[in-house]
Amino acid sequence: MYRETIHHATGVAEGTANERHATRLLTTAARRGHAVEFTPAGGALITWTRHLFGRSEGSVVRAERSISLEPLMPVGALSTTTRMDLALIAGDRHAHYAEKGGRRVVAGLTWEIPAFTTAKLRARGMVVEEEDRLRLSLTARLGLLAQQHRTRTTAPEGWYRPSAADPYGSAGLNRPGGRAGMLRDGGSAATCSCGALSAWGGDRDEARRLTLAHRRAVAAAFITEHLAPVPTPAAAPCNCGGCAACMTG
Repeated sequence: MYRETIHHATGVAEGTANERHATRLLTTAARRGHAVEFTPAGGALITWTRHLFGRSEGSVVRAERSISLEPLMPVGALSTTTRMDLALIAGDRHAHYAEKGGRRVVAGLTWEIPAFTTAKLRARGMVVEEEDRLRLSLTARLGLLAQQHRTRTTAPEGWYRPSAADPYGSAGLNRPGGRAGMLRDGGSAATCSCGALSAWGGDRDEARRLTLAHRRAVAAAFITEHLAPVPTPAAAPCNCGGCAACMTG
């Protein structure tokens, strides 16, 4: 379950969303090209921009809209062992609950997760039972992905004094404020823990934009590839001012 917060045309609406509804929101957002980011807690943030007519003739106003999904039971930090257990469940379509010594365990064709660990996974809402088989919950899948893609930017070096061997060492000799003979480096590196992002921004804001674009690209690819679209009836948007189902207000 998720706590759903919608920022729409007429204000803010709050409520709860089950996994099916959350999946529908994510697939609808991806289909419409809205930006999606996953959170390490197992939630998501959907954002988009509406262009509305302003009060003066010909003017256009940008209106930001968003839907946030915060899990009622956050994923929390995932240890290496927990990641391995979740990978076993996700990769085996025969994963199911079984009994061993009077206690419930998760078992597959050739593996088994101990009863104590099984109880922890169930208590944290990481697994869902469907038709006598187990799968990872949406919260677990989003949290895993977000924690696999932790981005960072480096602080710019700023003003520095070049070495004698630097061919540009004479630059800035007449700079005031005690900066004579110094150069400035405002660049910032943008990286991701997945290793797929290693870029350089002209300043830290640019580097942050690079990391944001990477996280959004990862989320869009995951939704498109792994979340089956939920069919929606072909109907005109309602008059709520932009509800989660419409995602147009």
